[in-house]
Amino acid sequence: MLHSLRLSPLVLFGSLLTAQGDCLDQSYVPNPPNNGLEVTASQPVTQTFTVGRSGFLTRVEIAQINHHRGTPQAPLQVDLVACDSAGVPTATVLASVSFQPGAVPVTRGPLLVDLLLFNIPVVAGQQLGIALSTAAMSGGSTYACSGNAPGGAYAAGQVFIQQNLGLSVWDLSFQTWVSAPASWTNYGVGHPGTQGVPALVAAGNPVLGSNVPVTVGNPAGVATLGAVFFGVQRANLPTPFGGTALLVVSANVSLAVPVGGAQLALTIPSSTVFCGVVVQLQAVVVDTGASHGLAFSRGLELVLGG
Repeated sequence: MLHSLRLSPLVLFGSLLTAQGDCLDQSYVPNPPNNGLEVTASQPVTQTFTVGRSGFLTRVEIAQINHHRGTPQAPLQVDLVACDSAGVPTATVLASVSFQPGAVPVTRGPLLVDLLLFNIPVVAGQQLGIALSTAAMSGGSTYACSGNAPGGAYAAGQVFIQQNLGLSVWDLSFQTWVSAPASWTNYGVGHPGTQGVPALVAAGNPVLGSNVPVTVGNPAGVATLGAVFFGVQRANLPTPFGGTALLVVSANVSLAVPVGGAQLALTIPSSTVFCGVVVQLQAVVVDTGASHGLAFSRGLELVLGG
């Protein structure tokens, strides 16, 4: 029978865990905003941003947008555009989504743009723009985006109108998300006991908000004791006990290991601050058949994600 022990990485690591890395990436949502820009046929508006995590851009949100002077008759066009080396938007469109007026908030609210099907790869440091345009004429019913000006506080981008006319004191409200699929893998070389190297495997991917059983094998063939060590950085450090430490230890837990092995039920935090966090584990089991009385597992690396 497997032994269950419920652990939380949030409790184990506390501030040692930092987001890397679907994950909220960029966010600028002043509340309340102090100004806005009208989007018209003669005034397209682009908010630029800098990608913080590599992966695939899955969605962007125009966080504060609304109808202006009544209900527009023309759709709102949202394009994701590339920027040049100076951070100025270009005419290169990476994705384009059109929203009918009824899909845009009448009063100020968020408009989510799903980009998943466009398969847009991004790398940290890349600059992109969220470009808004419409055929609605100035003076009639149009759209308005809110943010802060003067005093836009998003340092990694700014607003442009007419595609490349910069308004350096402006920032509009927006958010972006980058994919971070949950995964697990073994790495490194363990140190055998009586019946070989103890297993250390996950029963599923560490999806945010889920419980992931992690099995610790028992090579001793009899009930014994063991420990699981946790870290956030790989290592390859020889020990006096024959095995190699495959992580820099941040925390550990002792456990009884029945003949059939032990199981830790890891509780993965649901907060997106943990999205993309990488955690390493390694088990050590007391085994008189090991060269120095201890059998070491391979490393187990968990990538927390969606």
